[in-house]
Amino acid sequence: MGFFGKLFKKKNTTTSEWDELTDSRDKINMSDPFTREQYVISCLEQMKDASDEIDRINDEYSTVTSYLTDMEEIEALEGEDKKELEDIARQIHDLRKDHDKYSKTPPLMTDKEYDHMESIIADVPEGIEKLLKEEDYKAKVKSDLARIDTERSAYDMRHREVKSNLENTRGIATITMVAAAVLVVILFLLQVGLKLDVAIGYYITIGIAAIAITWVYVKYTDYASEKKKIENTSNSLILLENKVKIRYVNNKNLLDYLYAKYQVSSAAELKDLHERYLKEREARRSFEKNEAAYETATARLLRRLRNLRIKDPDVWVHQSDAIYDNREMVEVRHNLIGMRQKLRKQLEYNQSIASEARDEVKDVMMRYPEAQKSLMEIVNKYGQK
Repeated sequence: MGFFGKLFKKKNTTTSEWDELTDSRDKINMSDPFTREQYVISCLEQMKDASDEIDRINDEYSTVTSYLTDMEEIEALEGEDKKELEDIARQIHDLRKDHDKYSKTPPLMTDKEYDHMESIIADVPEGIEKLLKEEDYKAKVKSDLARIDTERSAYDMRHREVKSNLENTRGIATITMVAAAVLVVILFLLQVGLKLDVAIGYYITIGIAAIAITWVYVKYTDYASEKKKIENTSNSLILLENKVKIRYVNNKNLLDYLYAKYQVSSAAELKDLHERYLKEREARRSFEKNEAAYETATARLLRRLRNLRIKDPDVWVHQSDAIYDNREMVEVRHNLIGMRQKLRKQLEYNQSIASEARDEVKDVMMRYPEAQKSLMEIVNKYGQK
């Protein structure tokens, strides 16, 4: 069956047959010169594509074969050479394991937080101590203000009571004097009008009035004295409150500055950041040491493999476990052999494509001798590309 006859075979809808070429040349009008030339050009293009693919496959095949050869060289090692290579490979495995562990562990803080803490770390211990001290002072000042405010409220209430009592005392004094005056007038009228002896009445009235006024005077004096003391104490509390408020405002301003400086909202937050920073710094330093050790170990492995005349040492850096673990080596060999088999299958397929296309061009030129010259020019033109 002709090669390009397969290209034009009726399509089968079965997916597994899509990689087969279409049949057949019989449906193409080969007697038409233009169609015939296009058919030959298609064959030549197919030959070129197959040739390019064969070159690529051969390169890949050589690479895979080189890997297998290197594997045999490594497996053939004995004594100190084998032991040293296995020790390096195990070291790389352990370092890579530590790297993966660090990579999978969530960081304790963001890069922004870490960079900020790193820039102020020298001041942080003192800052924590200062914030704790100022926050404690703030709590005490607030407590003092609350106590002063409570005392002022109590004194204000007592001041109102004393003031009310003074007014009531003055009222009682007025009532007492008015009542005494009324009684004296009544007694006088009884004495003059009825000619009664009211001396005893005068004595009683004056006695009661004297006692009442004395009591009022004493109470009034006590209330007045207490009122003065309350006012003095209230004034002292106001002055003390103003003094404490000034301390409170200064303390608040200092805390606001320290919070802004350390970019926190409390001493507890700064302390937590500091503790997390120390752990994160240790983790990052360990990671950096691990990375440096990993680079040293891989460089040592590459250098040793080159000394052992391994052609592709870079490959073994990424599959170093196979150097000391026979199960890994078996799996790598299995994969490489499978790859080589697939490449061989691709190579055979493209060789078949190229061969059939070449035979198809020869067949067309034999069937149409009148077109050989023009077709040969096309073939030569493609041969120069």
